[in-house]
Amino acid sequence: MSICFNRKEKRQLNDYFLWKRKRNTFFHYSFLSFYAIIVIFPIFWVLVNSLKDNLEIFQNPWALPNIYRWSNYIKAWYEGNIGSAFFNSVIVTIISVVIVGLVASMAAYSLSRLQFAGKKTIFYLFLGGMYVAPVTSLIPLLKLLRNLNLVNTHWGLIFPYVAFALPLSIFIIRSYMLGIPKTVEEAAIVDGVAPFQLFWKIMFPLSLPSVYTVVILQIVYIWNEFLFALVFLRTSNKFTLPRALQVFQGSFITEFGPLNAAVLLAAIPTIIIYIIFSERIRNGMAIGFSSNE
Repeated sequence: MSICFNRKEKRQLNDYFLWKRKRNTFFHYSFLSFYAIIVIFPIFWVLVNSLKDNLEIFQNPWALPNIYRWSNYIKAWYEGNIGSAFFNSVIVTIISVVIVGLVASMAAYSLSRLQFAGKKTIFYLFLGGMYVAPVTSLIPLLKLLRNLNLVNTHWGLIFPYVAFALPLSIFIIRSYMLGIPKTVEEAAIVDGVAPFQLFWKIMFPLSLPSVYTVVILQIVYIWNEFLFALVFLRTSNKFTLPRALQVFQGSFITEFGPLNAAVLLAAIPTIIIYIIFSERIRNGMAIGFSSNE
């Protein structure tokens, strides 16, 4: 049985749904604005206090600086060893993500396309690596790196970073490759493409969206990683940014202006990368966790 409305009742019903939609939109934007303030305010507070001296910070940490002391950034970069640590972090991060991107792509291709004994077992072993907390492996890793003479070297950080990054990376890229039609490979095989060329010239380019997601996630993680850097690095010329910040805080405990400047210098690259590529990260994660065997 259908219900008939007259013109007035239809207008009232439309007005009600329009009001309800506007109300929901208002609450959504209000919540997002409040959340944005919570996220942005600490960054703004660090920026403001990075341009002050100790006297201004202690008198009123919430006020704008009377004199903008940009020299705090120069002091943090040179005297606080942030410049050297910045380049160390760049080296460690680039090498790590390049290795992760290549190895994870090849492993994902093997686990998604090739047929061999124990394939599922190997995949589940990789998957199990996602549940291993880095802190539980500190002592074994330290002993292993000491035997290999890799303590206090960048390679002593790169190898653990790659090892802990591979499980999630393989999972994401493999899930993406499972969604690529097999007819693409079959057509390439008919054209006489060799197995490695099939991966390098066809599957790898098609899987680049998932590789980009993996690279961005690992850049954010490795750039901010502190635990391994704290345990495995001993001399200041090898420190990455998180480790240098910890020492900087100890050496310049009364210099809160340069300390805030150092924190901002360390945070800016990952903030920019995440803002620019956040859509890729969301899409890649959605692909990785929604695909089925």
